Amino acid sequence: MSSLRIVVKIPTGTYPELVADLDRVAPRERAERIRLLAMIGLKELHLIEPMSRQHQLTAASPEPAPGASETKTSNFIRNLTSKL
Repeated sequence: MSSLRIVVKIPTGTYPELVADLDRVAPRERAERIRLLAMIGLKELHLIEPMSRQHQLTAASPEPAPGASETKTSNFIRNLTSKL
């Protein structure tokens, strides 16, 4: 089984919600918390990809597409992942 060792520095001012969340977790459990949050993000990303394709197809229609709030979330996650 292979593994990765990743050292992460999280700027307090850039990600205050993440820092606050990790501050509530015991130091030895923070890596597991980061893994859990990453898996949640990946799941959300995989759920959003099909919706974004559907949104592109319905973008030409004048009425708002169902799930407009999901589109805002997908844009946010797409912007985050594009910087990776």
